[in-house]
Amino acid sequence: MSAIPRVLTIAGSDSSGGAGIEADLKTMTAYNCYGMTCITGLTAQNTLGVQAIYPVTDQSFLEKSLEAVFSDVGVDAIKTGMMSTVATVDTIAAKLKGYQDGNNRLNLVVDPVMVSTSGANLIPEEAVDKYIDILIPLARVFTPNLIEAKYILEHLEKRRAGELLVSNKFEINSLDEMKAMAKELHERLKCETVLLKGGHIAFNKNLEVEKKPTKEGRVIVDVFYDGIEFHILQSDFIETKATHGTGCTLSSAIACNLALANRKEKKTLVRAVTDSVHYVQEAIRTAHTIGHGFGPVNHMHTLQHRPFVTGKFVDYLLGHPKVRENWERYVGHEFTRRLAHNTLDIKSFKFFLEQDYIYLKHYARCYGLGIYKSDDMETITKGAGVIEHIAHEMQLHVGYCQEFGLTIKDLERVQEGQATYAYSRWLLEVGAKDDWFALQVALSPCLFGYLEAAARLKRDPQAVSGHDKNPYWKWVETYTAPDFGEAADEGREILEAGVLKHSVDKIEMLVDIFATATRMECEFWDAALEYGKKE
Repeated sequence: MSAIPRVLTIAGSDSSGGAGIEADLKTMTAYNCYGMTCITGLTAQNTLGVQAIYPVTDQSFLEKSLEAVFSDVGVDAIKTGMMSTVATVDTIAAKLKGYQDGNNRLNLVVDPVMVSTSGANLIPEEAVDKYIDILIPLARVFTPNLIEAKYILEHLEKRRAGELLVSNKFEINSLDEMKAMAKELHERLKCETVLLKGGHIAFNKNLEVEKKPTKEGRVIVDVFYDGIEFHILQSDFIETKATHGTGCTLSSAIACNLALANRKEKKTLVRAVTDSVHYVQEAIRTAHTIGHGFGPVNHMHTLQHRPFVTGKFVDYLLGHPKVRENWERYVGHEFTRRLAHNTLDIKSFKFFLEQDYIYLKHYARCYGLGIYKSDDMETITKGAGVIEHIAHEMQLHVGYCQEFGLTIKDLERVQEGQATYAYSRWLLEVGAKDDWFALQVALSPCLFGYLEAAARLKRDPQAVSGHDKNPYWKWVETYTAPDFGEAADEGREILEAGVLKHSVDKIEMLVDIFATATRMECEFWDAALEYGKKE
């Protein structure tokens, strides 16, 4: 079985992209299904109307298209749309019947594109006979709108009596009449289920037909009948011109849901249809204004466009307009340049060492808070390991401070600077109010920034390297050491994996967090430089 559901559309092409196979393929993409086509005709159309239709007349092409798809890729569900000739309906129905496994129906959704909204016939009556006798009985779900349903029942009436005896027999004036119509279609056409679409009738919230409908309180009612129960699907009426291709979109959505579902459960059919109706409603509600007439729906409303490819979240952060300027200032900061050039005032560096000692304590507290935020044992264990590593780093830091005459007692007596206080408390606030991952993003500029800043300094031709020439050079070596690079790589992996679980809106919030942390890193070094200027 394929890892991705495979859905086939047998329909015509819409040059404007809002209906037909174009709408079908967009819907299939939105449902994470693999879409395939058997094109029955070409149309020249746009949001203002259809200018021309060119049916595929070579039936061997249609047969070969189906054979190519079924023999190689395989098919989990099918939807049919526009089939404008008798031969096409006959060919498609015969081929699909041949692919049936005994009495087990294919996951077939038949959307009968027979009559325009204005009432004009789109296919000859002989083709309607083929639909009724061969194609519709194969369907798991048959999806006529009220105009198409009325046309089919009138056609059946004329076939039986030789003429249409009662012209208004199939007019709908109530929900009960709509249910009766769905039941009659089911019984006479022998399909498994019927979804009778009620978009052409105005119901109020009491499910009564409004003769003089108003926009206020109007609802759309569809009736789904499975041969046993009626299911009334009610949707809010949306005042819009974005209705082009809604039938194509709905039938494709049902096919996708059937491909995704367990077809042996009767309730799955109800859920597949209900979910599809909801999908189309939201597609209408969120539609963009396209064209000058009745525009297309927003097929892609279920998808979120992540603004970076997988594995490039950190690169996205570093290049983001909210981050980029401060990031460049951070990793090329005057404090670190002076440090590498051995022109940094000793007071600035000692102040930095003192404040960094305080910062490391809060850094450990942040990881403790992160442990509290997580319920994953592996994450908890790793967090505990990081805190142990910070404790070890603090011991090394104390030893480094001693080289500059700062004892542990001196460090413990140091007053926390304003920049240190602001940065550390902000980190703890992020950890308190946001989730574990947001805290990891907030902590990451320290990790990535020190690595990049030190790497730049090591490549700087003006840098004074070596302990004998530069008392600060150990700082550069610490943050270009392999173990720190490995820690940065691990931190990147955590961010790249974790971000995939978050929405686009959350990602933008994470950008703001990263940007703030980067700015505060700059201010941390700004404070050290300013301290060196004091008398």
